[in-house]
Amino acid sequence: MYEKGKFNIGAIDYYSQDIINIAYAQTGFELPLATDWRLRFAGQYVDQGSVGDNELQGHSFSGHQFGIKVELPIKKALFTAAFTHAWGNANLQNPWSGYPGYTSVQVQDFNRAGESAFLLRAGYDFPWVDGLSAYALAVFGTDPDSATQFRQNEFDSNLQWAPTKGVLKGLSLRLRYGVVQQFGGDVHNLTDFRAICNYVIKF
Repeated sequence: MYEKGKFNIGAIDYYSQDIINIAYAQTGFELPLATDWRLRFAGQYVDQGSVGDNELQGHSFSGHQFGIKVELPIKKALFTAAFTHAWGNANLQNPWSGYPGYTSVQVQDFNRAGESAFLLRAGYDFPWVDGLSAYALAVFGTDPDSATQFRQNEFDSNLQWAPTKGVLKGLSLRLRYGVVQQFGGDVHNLTDFRAICNYVIKF
């Protein structure tokens, strides 16, 4: 990882014998527009493929994805737009953890081979309630390469309260709601609701 001023660039490679090799790179910089307005630009690239005995899928595969993202913070609000495109002979894999793509959201990752996705997001930190924030987003996808998979859109909303001081510091309450639309196949829209409560205790 290298940083200088408002510019950064970094890369990592993960190799698991007979399973998968994943290479990831990202870069970002800020562009001042006014005293309180700074555009943030970021880019990412993912390259992954099978290795050795192909134990993950039982056959060789390779997948790739690039993404670009623009963010504009305005006081307590954050506006985001992002685009990703995946290609290869298989969908991108994340066998052990979450997927880092800019259009990976609550339910879908939008990383199927041949799939492009465009994200719009708006978030806000409420100044009159300590730790209260919310965001809403929409991701619009395209048809992937596979004839048995179909175009999807996703719409998510999130409300979170995580006090930063007082006796409730360490508490986090979160409500999430998502809707996934699928355009094709015998599949109805998917709805996903999550209520999450965490409390951090330091020893």
